[in-house]
Amino acid sequence: MATFQEFLHVAQVSLSDKTSGHRMREILAVMRKYKVTQGLTPQKAVEVLEALGPTYVKIGQLASSRSDLLPKEYCDVFEQLQDDAAPLPYETVLSCMDTAYGHSWQEIFLAIDPEPLGAASIAQVHRAVLLDGTPVAVKVRRPGIVQQMAEDIALMKRALVTAEFVASSHEAIWMNLQNFVDVLEKTTENETDFAIELGNLLRFHEECRQWRGITCPIAYPEASNDAVLVMEYVQGTEISDVEQLAAQGYDIGQLADRLIQNYISQVLDVGFFHADPHPGNIIVRGDEIVWIDLGMTGSLTASERQQVGRMMRAVVSDNAYDLMQAVLSISKRHGELDHGALLSQLAALLGKYGSADLQDINIGAVLGEMIEIMRGQSLIMLPAVTMLVRGVVTIEGLMESIAPTTNVLEVVSQHVLKQSLDPEHLKMRALDLVGAAAESTEALAKLPYQVSDTLEMLERGELRVKGDVSISEDALATVYASLGRASLALISMGLFIGSSILCTTSMEPRLLEVPILGVLGYLGAFVLGVYVIFVTLKSRHRMKNNLKAD
Repeated sequence: MATFQEFLHVAQVSLSDKTSGHRMREILAVMRKYKVTQGLTPQKAVEVLEALGPTYVKIGQLASSRSDLLPKEYCDVFEQLQDDAAPLPYETVLSCMDTAYGHSWQEIFLAIDPEPLGAASIAQVHRAVLLDGTPVAVKVRRPGIVQQMAEDIALMKRALVTAEFVASSHEAIWMNLQNFVDVLEKTTENETDFAIELGNLLRFHEECRQWRGITCPIAYPEASNDAVLVMEYVQGTEISDVEQLAAQGYDIGQLADRLIQNYISQVLDVGFFHADPHPGNIIVRGDEIVWIDLGMTGSLTASERQQVGRMMRAVVSDNAYDLMQAVLSISKRHGELDHGALLSQLAALLGKYGSADLQDINIGAVLGEMIEIMRGQSLIMLPAVTMLVRGVVTIEGLMESIAPTTNVLEVVSQHVLKQSLDPEHLKMRALDLVGAAAESTEALAKLPYQVSDTLEMLERGELRVKGDVSISEDALATVYASLGRASLALISMGLFIGSSILCTTSMEPRLLEVPILGVLGYLGAFVLGVYVIFVTLKSRHRMKNNLKAD
């Protein structure tokens, strides 16, 4: 039964839901049109998401990497979702810009190309020229999109808490869905607020200074705001257009190696990475690889980055225990966890790939199986790690199409080895070891006091110990049999001692000058003693021959 706290949670979400009935009617109309209640095939689900609008297209794109929530056939089809939309009229674009700036766009731009470079569900991009003659790309947010996506997410939250209230027994399912909606809300907020993407561009461009041949568009903060983003206009060839790149004289293998090395460095060295590395977001221009569209990025804290590196090292070195510790560090638990079973399952996973060469192992497959194991153990990956998994799977698919001989796991292995020999990394490891040693010494010094306190609490009756020990049926049978024989032996001994005492008395009736009751006692003691000896020898024989206990 739902608790009063859960009831209040439903009420709170319902009151904060400001969505209009009009949007709800639109959603129900789409559901009726596609006869959703009669079942959904993967392809039909794609059509429904596209008909529902940009929020649901974004749901499909995010869900394509969530095999912990959906069957694989749905994830595969959702990967085909394209974020395309009918272009806005040119006049509408100009009106949006004027509204965003609070003055005419002509105070910033010399000209804007009426034909869009691209039109997506959230924004539209046009080529433009600044007043000083600099060619730029202008990204303009669609009118009303922020409110529409916020309404859709509010409806999802309301439906989710209502469903959880009605059927609160499926806690694991609700936790997974809540986590997914939280990630969706954060992603849509980031993608609809261009000030965030502006910050991403500025930070990424600064990080690119350390990488040879890697860059991103230059941002123009003075001409940008939360609804309009102005950046360098990038012309080049998509990384996936292998034929065109080869015709231009590029070595595809070298480009692929530089790209994957950079992506691993983004994750493990910097902790700030492009979370949507599909081919359309990677352009080759001159001798540079240009990362574009940084609306979706991921950030890992130093601790998370360390654990991700530990996880990758564990996979490469076949260390199940380290893998388990890393997995626990980058996930949230929402139910009971069996550490022994988790370790065993991860060891089996590593054993499955242990005999294969690194170049034959698909890291996406490994991560997919790892997520399945985590789901069975009530573990959910942290949102940033979920984005990382999606990015790694995407870029591995790109590598397979442009440079099949380049293996992501092998590159990760080399990078991890190089990182482990880096003086800064060794310094950090040494500090960790010193810290661990200090904590262990402190704990050891406290141990006598803790033992003393525990014994005092036990003596005063303030300490209770509760345990749950599982014993096999054979072991229980052996215990019961042993206790039974011991009881019979004690009875036999009691009869013998009692009979001996009776024999010293003048109790009547007597047989051969001995009380009859004493004789019967000796006889019973003898029979029980023989029986106990016989059963004990029989059990010893069965144990030596690996038979079950009586």
